[in-house]
Amino acid sequence: MSDERVEMTAFITAKPGKEVEIKAALNKLVTETVKEPGCVLFRILEDLENPGRFVLWEIFQNRDALRVHMELEHTRNYFSLGLTAGTQVMKLKTV
Repeated sequence: MSDERVEMTAFITAKPGKEVEIKAALNKLVTETVKEPGCVLFRILEDLENPGRFVLWEIFQNRDALRVHMELEHTRNYFSLGLTAGTQVMKLKTV
């Protein structure tokens, strides 16, 4: 098990016509994810100039916490909705 924090930023674009639906789904995902014991930060921001584009900031205590997050029902449910036109993920570390 790695004790190193996992920090990521994801850029999420809603499918056309799904902007309202994805916003609700992302808010639900945040509400559930922040309750996870391994979650340090999980925050969604919407691009004011491009509705339907979002930035997700997430930090988990370690890789195991991220793995658990990805396996939980609320995370699987979000992905099963298929509301995104695209997602770009950046894995980050402090310099």
